[in-house]
Amino acid sequence: MALSDKDVQILRALQNHPDDSRQELADRLGMSVTTLWRRINDLQAEGLIKGTAVLLDPEKTGLPVCVFVFINLKDYSPETRNRFEDFVTSSGQIMECYSVTGAYDYTLLIRSRSVSDFERFLMDEILSHPGVESASSQIALRQNKYNTALPV
Repeated sequence: MALSDKDVQILRALQNHPDDSRQELADRLGMSVTTLWRRINDLQAEGLIKGTAVLLDPEKTGLPVCVFVFINLKDYSPETRNRFEDFVTSSGQIMECYSVTGAYDYTLLIRSRSVSDFERFLMDEILSHPGVESASSQIALRQNKYNTALPV
């Protein structure tokens, strides 16, 4: 689906002003609420808008430790990959997972209450997973940038 200029404006407005009412967004974009509502529904139907979320502060919610974990699998069979990806999907501590190119097979972003909680998760869950050959991790010292808005 090719995005019109108006669709791009709508997507930007939804990302940058998520707390605005539909009326406020419509006024901002110079269109009626009905037209805005219809176009948003079309964008959702096309899969461009996947959903909405409330972003929580990890520090204030007791999950201050952010760790990047780099995984190598024992083999590349569909069964091994599927079992590992099922494990990732079922784990609440794993916030993001990417299948990547380069020296590792997967990169995970994990949130933990403490370094010792992360260590337990690494040892008891990740490294004991039957499909995992090895894992390397890096603890984030500080977050310099965080943005959920895509540059449409």
